[in-house]
Amino acid sequence: MKFLKLFVLAAALIFSANTYSQWIYCTGSGSISGLGSNPGVYCLDGNTAIAVGGVTGAPRVFKTTDGGTTFVNASGNLSGGELYAGCIIDANTFLVGDGPASGSANIKRTSDGGTTWTTVLTTGGAGGFFNGIVKAATDPNFLIAQSDAFAGTAVIFVSTNGGLNWTAQNQTGVGFTIGSLPAVFCIDNQFYGCGASTAPRIGYTMNGGSTWTGTAASVTGTFTSGAAFHNNKLNGLIVSSASYPNVSRSTNGPGGPWTTVPTGIAGTSTLNVLRWVPGTDICYMTTSMVTNSILVTTNSGLTWSGMTTNSITGFFDISVQNNGGTINGYAVAGDGSVVKLSSPVGIDPTNTTTPSKFALEQNYPNPFNPSTTIKYSIPVSGNVSIKVYNSLGVEVMTVVNKDHVAGNYVENVDLSALSSGIYFYTLNANGFTDTKKMMLVK
Repeated sequence: MKFLKLFVLAAALIFSANTYSQWIYCTGSGSISGLGSNPGVYCLDGNTAIAVGGVTGAPRVFKTTDGGTTFVNASGNLSGGELYAGCIIDANTFLVGDGPASGSANIKRTSDGGTTWTTVLTTGGAGGFFNGIVKAATDPNFLIAQSDAFAGTAVIFVSTNGGLNWTAQNQTGVGFTIGSLPAVFCIDNQFYGCGASTAPRIGYTMNGGSTWTGTAASVTGTFTSGAAFHNNKLNGLIVSSASYPNVSRSTNGPGGPWTTVPTGIAGTSTLNVLRWVPGTDICYMTTSMVTNSILVTTNSGLTWSGMTTNSITGFFDISVQNNGGTINGYAVAGDGSVVKLSSPVGIDPTNTTTPSKFALEQNYPNPFNPSTTIKYSIPVSGNVSIKVYNSLGVEVMTVVNKDHVAGNYVENVDLSALSSGIYFYTLNANGFTDTKKMMLVK
């Protein structure tokens, strides 16, 4: 059925030229084959990404270096079990983790773009299975790898040199079995963790592995299918295999409290994955739904919107990066089809229409504590500023002050440093001025 995706090529080319496009089909993924029943995808930037998978005895890696126009086989000398985890360090350095039916699990590494692979970690024991290999949002050389439990060995491994060497860590104190594909997260060398295989819960450390803690989400389900956190380590999201259309949200770190937030988009999904864009309030979620297969929040999970995916559905994995202020992302479907996204961070990813006039929308939520979202439209390129004033007219914050191309934008505003009260925010752009009132309630 994959060849049918070629019919959307014309539309994809049109959208790819549009700064505000949503997810478009990567025509090169039509040549991908043999990824098996659980493919994964991992991107470095808008040009470079890998798709991994396979079956026992035939692990597979395909890479693109031209933004999805072509994918080439980068499996090299790989052998053994199918691949369930991957990571990109740079344009030539990739890591993959396998999941054999029995025996040791392995992490293999290439530094020549996939021509040759070397085993850099073997778990030992029996029943190993890598659910994730994740590099820190703040340091590409710090990585964690999470494997299902196996005889006599810890299930979290840590590398400080880009995956060359690994050290096992003991998760004593979590209180339940951790390990679920692909709910693994890492912000820095102090804060990282993963989901549980038996319920929507996460095990995490905030001191580099010295101690571990387990916490339960507010949603129900059989296992944790997605867990993601903001760089601030306060805003977090958890979704289970059966919680959709609801997600669990914390604004106070992994210890919670966790509250249930409805996405507002009806449907049923049994495979849900979360990926946070580093340094932003934006998080994406893939689902197994026929419509709204990819959702996005621009305010740390408070509200959600469905996105267009060129009629491709049934996604298994998603990867997003913040490359100098541009969001680049790839998502892979069960048949190996890949879609991609490229959008400036400030661009509203839920709106693909170029505006015809200036507009400043009312913030949402309002009242709020401590963060709120402001959306605005700019029909012509030029300098744009949004500033916040208190009730006396004194400027207390500059939300944005830089050149914009024409488009629809969204900004998250955090007023946690200010006291409760009435505030005003003003948009100035190309002679246009508008002001709206908002209320901070602590």
